[in-house]
Amino acid sequence: MQVKNGFRFLLLFFLTVFISGIFYVLEYNSFVSARYQVNSLKKQLADVSAANTDMKSRLYKMTDPVELQTLAAKYNLTLERKPQYLNQNQWVSVSSYSQ
Repeated sequence: MQVKNGFRFLLLFFLTVFISGIFYVLEYNSFVSARYQVNSLKKQLADVSAANTDMKSRLYKMTDPVELQTLAAKYNLTLERKPQYLNQNQWVSVSSYSQ
């Protein structure tokens, strides 16, 4: 009877160790996978940040006043000091035009 209890104890002990080992391996794999994803996202963030910096630089270069004046001269554009804007209420219909 004691041999049977000892065998049960050893069986439960090794079964617990085996199940714990499997659980440990699965958790370790998920940890490594998460760490890989974090590193991948950090790299993507650095790439997007570099692209953002490049786009900002291009935008600032395009909106540089000297560059805009050169572009305006190229297309024979002039700067209006008091521009006349179109408004919505002007000539809505034929009856408003005749008044």
